[in-house]
Amino acid sequence: MTRPVLLDASCVLAWAFDEPGAERVEAVLPDAYITAVNMAEVIAKLDRLGEPGASFADDLVAAGLTVVPMGWPQAALITTVVAREATTRRLSLGDLCCLSYAIQQDMDVWTADRDWGRLGLPATVSVIRGK
Repeated sequence: MTRPVLLDASCVLAWAFDEPGAERVEAVLPDAYITAVNMAEVIAKLDRLGEPGASFADDLVAAGLTVVPMGWPQAALITTVVAREATTRRLSLGDLCCLSYAIQQDMDVWTADRDWGRLGLPATVSVIRGK
């Protein structure tokens, strides 16, 4: 059985703009998950670019992407992630939420950010773009 895949906002945006790695996201989109925090990032980014972010998100959900809430069990693990990235201070709140959710739910997490794999977190991180 395949482990569930949690997408971060960068994956969904790569798919939306047909960037490198979009084909990998396309393949898992109907069965994948995204936190509500990361979906909010997607909506905000698209709105800033003049695109209808909420409409786009509705279409993703209709296509099968499951939006999961961020709760206390996941939020409590953010300190684990922050401790690992303390030297870079590069992770956004959405990144922290995505990683802590993946750890707490024992999910594979997909991103376009190559630095995530170097954090040494107790989560399987896959980068959607080439090696």
